[in-house]
Amino acid sequence: MRNNVNSKEKQSKIMPEMEIEFGPRKLNTQNFSKTVVLPKDALVNCGCDMNSNDIMLDVKLVQENGERYIRLTPVCKVQTKKGDENV
Repeated sequence: MRNNVNSKEKQSKIMPEMEIEFGPRKLNTQNFSKTVVLPKDALVNCGCDMNSNDIMLDVKLVQENGERYIRLTPVCKVQTKKGDENV
């Protein structure tokens, strides 16, 4: 029998919504791009292995409810308890 609960509702039941403020960040100019520096703690709290050089971010422009913002999602190897690496 299938449950009529969508994935957002399931996710909110599993993990409470949380927001951590890391403060304003200055955009730096590098060639023809703008860069922003993220605090190491932000990536560590997402489960990223800071010893890896393969840390990348998935960047999305989100428009919802009249708001526009940039969503950065770490795409990195996460250390599990057994020491296995998952992406």
